[in-house]
Amino acid sequence: MEGLRGHSTMATEESSDKGRKQLEDEVWSAIAAFEQILEAMPEDRASLETLSHAYGQIGDHARSYEYVLRLGRVLVAEGAHVEALELLDRLRELSAGDAEGVALAAKIEAMASTPDDGAGTAVSPFPSTVARTVNMNPNMSEELAFAWNLLQAGEITQEEYASAVQDVTEMSGSDASATVSVLHAMEARGFKGVDRLIAYVSQDCGVPYVALGSFDIPKEVGVLLALDFVVRRGALVFDFFGSHALAVVMNPYDTGLRSDVETLAGRPCHFFVTRASEFDDAVARIAEIEVEVKAET
Repeated sequence: MEGLRGHSTMATEESSDKGRKQLEDEVWSAIAAFEQILEAMPEDRASLETLSHAYGQIGDHARSYEYVLRLGRVLVAEGAHVEALELLDRLRELSAGDAEGVALAAKIEAMASTPDDGAGTAVSPFPSTVARTVNMNPNMSEELAFAWNLLQAGEITQEEYASAVQDVTEMSGSDASATVSVLHAMEARGFKGVDRLIAYVSQDCGVPYVALGSFDIPKEVGVLLALDFVVRRGALVFDFFGSHALAVVMNPYDTGLRSDVETLAGRPCHFFVTRASEFDDAVARIAEIEVEVKAET
């Protein structure tokens, strides 16, 4: 009996080792894809950020730090102080007192009071909305972390995880104006467990599911967030509730996204999650509202 238990333990360990090896291979595949993007676009923010996250995931903190440095320098050069400040804590953690990291951190701190006129600025085109600055680029690190959370929770298989990583990687490198999100990738592949997945995310993040198609987005709500922000960041406001707003986020794990939505909306928000197809239908409605409003002004 003892021998059987020992054999079972050994088999479990071998299976675990095989799973870790397969997962590491999948991360390396994602790394290779983003490094190819960097060959063509050496200052691509999404690729630099994702590579830093991916190398950290496999325990190569030196390479992770290298890409954080590169990303930080790009953000400083572009004057993107909002994104640079968001990078600051991670830069300090990985630098561990390294002179280059300390110097870059000082430059970022010096940018804090400088207006951001770079590509990271989202300003609503509508006069009724207070102009604010937020990160405009899809947060690939957060999307990879989303997929990783689902894998760790046993909600998706390693094969499904690899597919999600590959899909969001390709989506981020495309010029298409489409929302880059794990939920979009899973639904596009016809993943049969989408509803179960959304139910898990809803419970895990404390963000209720909403059937977004049941709401007719009012014009004054549709203009609250710039369409470019809605598409690129995967978030939209669909109604008001008193002085608060009701908003959908396609990555409920991304707390920075929630903060940016409240910043742009200029009011507290109650957050929800929905299916990717319902989100895209709502985006189409918001695009129509934008055309209507521009025609009136």
